[in-house]
Order: sequence, then structure tokens, then C-alpha cells
Amino acid sequence: MLLEIVMHERLVCVFVATAIGCGGGSDTLDAAPDGPPREATFRVFNEIPQFGIYTSTEPNYAPPDGVLMWSYGTVFVTKLSTDQKAQIGDQLAARLTFIAQCDNYDRLGGLFFLVEPPGQMPQPTDPRVEVVRFITPFSDFHRGPLAMHTYPDADISAFAHTLADPTKDIWFGIAGGSNPYNGDPCTVGTPQPPDFAAVGFKYSVDLTSKGELSPGNSLTLSAVGGISETMTPITGTFTNSGGTAATGHVTVIVSGHGPGAGGDEYEYTQDTVKVNGQSVGTFSTMIDCAPFAQFSPDGNPGIFGNNTTNNPRNWCPGALVPSHTFAATLPPGDSTVTLEIAPGTVPNGSYYWTSISFGAP
Repeated sequence: MLLEIVMHERLVCVFVATAIGCGGGSDTLDAAPDGPPREATFRVFNEIPQFGIYTSTEPNYAPPDGVLMWSYGTVFVTKLSTDQKAQIGDQLAARLTFIAQCDNYDRLGGLFFLVEPPGQMPQPTDPRVEVVRFITPFSDFHRGPLAMHTYPDADISAFAHTLADPTKDIWFGIAGGSNPYNGDPCTVGTPQPPDFAAVGFKYSVDLTSKGELSPGNSLTLSAVGGISETMTPITGTFTNSGGTAATGHVTVIVSGHGPGAGGDEYEYTQDTVKVNGQSVGTFSTMIDCAPFAQFSPDGNPGIFGNNTTNNPRNWCPGALVPSHTFAATLPPGDSTVTLEIAPGTVPNGSYYWTSISFGAP
């Protein structure tokens, strides 16, 4: 699906914001003439629960004011306020905190945004731009300090101009869901009340920014928008509807998933990104899970060892899925983007969850 956002030149004003959807969280905004770069942090979601991915009924939960709940409590979105957008500078990161509850397995989740005309409410089927992907650790609410895990800040600077666009409504979202199950930590021992047991875990999300936002035009395009791909290479189309070339960055987020040994979850690949047939960058999906074992007290220890030799992985419980960003220029009109994956075999039951987007400037 194609998503295009254009932002006109603007003068950035500085405000002190009140966070949306948070219970008492404070925002910070510091700027001193001739001093350190301006820094700002504001909360987007505060302990938003994640309900079951296999349910087909609405949960007994009323989201905070300004937060929309979709897909039976597995997707939430909220509109960035004018004050929040004014705090965004060229350096922008997302900070995600996991709060364990009943589901102690590793689950896939992501942060995304939608762009709407002013006053138009977003719909679950509207195009999304994924900016962060992550996997939950193996933990539960009994685990004391290990029942909470804050991931390293995820750089989303390529989308700063779009997220700060004062001419559009920007809806920021989190998606994933959980799977509370019979035999989970809320159903063994002393069973928990139904409303508590229905929540797998919770998330808080902050955006943190540094520096001013440079003036200029902004363009965001999505060629592959969070799709389960079962064939390689993976291709998509960027459409630059402007009359001149657009210089920016292509960002790829890809992770392999599969139900058994030999599936795409259990390997790493060498990937090449091409625009109109020309390589703009390469990367390996190899990852060492050993540093993340400490965050998974309930986990299968076999996941966290020998990942660069005989136990290959391309993602780890308790870690961000790395995103890969490369400079690129799109001529006017359509451009083909290709993600070549080697080895490219996709066994039955496996898939590559893939997002490919373009951000400028």
C-alpha cells in the first residue's frame, strides 16, 4: 500500500506539553540560548494493556481519553497533540517499556503511525508506517524487578518531519497482542481475577527528542507495510508524485518467523536492498541473544546461546528487531524497491514479516 505525506516549510515553536494517555507522567523540554541542544521527552502511552490475539470479543476495558482500541484490545492508537509535535527535533527516538503480567512467552509487537487529514478519525484498515519492531521477554508479574523491561531507545529520526507535521493529524500506535493461556502464571497457584488474567502484559511508550527540527519539505512513502511475506525476493513500489527527485533514506525492518526447527526463525540471512535495480545497502540479520537472557527469567535458556554458530537467530526475546536505514534518491514517479534475502528459502509455515519505507529529508 502507498502512503505519501508532504509537509510544508514551517517555523518550529516551543511549548511545554501535557502528555496524552498517561497518568501523571511529566514531559521535559529544555532549551538554553547558546547552551546544550534542546531536549524533550513526552509520554504517548502509559501502561496500555495487551489482550489475547486469539479472542473475538471486546475486552472489559475502557481505554484512556484520546486513545482508540482496535482488534479486540491488541492495537491502540492516539493522536499526537500540537504541543507534542512541537517538541520533535531532528533527532528522535522511541522508548518502549514492557510491564509483565500473565503471558510469559515471547510475542511480536511494533510501533507505527498513521497520517490523516485534520479532524478525520483513523480506521484500522488505513495504511500504517511501522517504525519499531520488538519481541517481548519471557517474564511474568511475579518476577520483581524483572517484571519490567525498558528497551534501548529506537532511532526514528527518519520520520521526525512527518510526525511533527502541523498540517496533518498524526496518530501513533502500538500493536501486538498477547496470549494468556491455561497454565500461565495467572491461572496456577492462586488464580487471579478474570480482568487481571485477561491481560498478557502492558506497554508504556515515550518519544524523546534532541535538537531543533530543521525546516524543509518532508516526504514519507511506504512500499511494504508490515506484511507477512512467504516468497523472496520481496518487492514494493515507492511513488514520488513530486516533480523532482527526493533524497532521503530507505528503512527496512524484517524478521523471520516459523513454527519449527529449520524455519526462518532459526536462521540469519545476508540481505541486499535495491532501488530500481541498484544496491543502496546490505546487512546481516545475525544477532547474539546472550545479552538478553537476563531479562527472561521464565525463558527457554536454549534460545540465548551459540547464536552465531550452531544455533542461529535473527531476533531475540526481550530485544528490538534491528532496523536498517540506507541513503537513497527516488526520481519522480514509481521506483521499485527490492529486498534480496540469502538464503531465500521460505519453508512451509514460515514467513518474513517485512516493512520497507522511505523518509525525507
